[in-house]
Amino acid sequence: APSPAIGIARANRLICADAAGGMFVTLFYAQLDPLTGQLTYVNAGHDPAILCANTQDRCAILERTGLVLGVDADAVYTQRTVQLEPGDCVLLYTDGVTDAALDASPDERFGSERLHALVEAHHRVPASALVAALEQALQDYSSPAGPFDDVTVVAIRRLSK
Repeated sequence: APSPAIGIARANRLICADAAGGMFVTLFYAQLDPLTGQLTYVNAGHDPAILCANTQDRCAILERTGLVLGVDADAVYTQRTVQLEPGDCVLLYTDGVTDAALDASPDERFGSERLHALVEAHHRVPASALVAALEQALQDYSSPAGPFDDVTVVAIRRLSK
């Protein structure tokens, strides 16, 4: 496809044509240019990625840019581009992270506020250390049986120009 947004719109039409029983797909699609640090993304109904600038204490979220795939064949998807500077970090995650719950109180989820606080506290450490801190926090927070949903985390840090 000539752009991520057009490619995701094409994928959406294919999924809509094949979707059965209310099936849908969320996704966060990104293209990173490692030379320039430009990150171009489409967020189709997925949990928003977290962008932490090395020079800031607060992190931003990379908002949704379209509907989940498989619901509306005519849905329009937009793409956005952010500039990653040296030291900046992006965290991608599935809803299994925010939905992790305690055995004693299954209605109390790990949640996005807890996730954002953890990322803001650790966003200047290496990407692997950020992921390890999040894994430990989820392990400490969740029931001994583990999460009931998939947990996938990807951390990206731009090291240099």
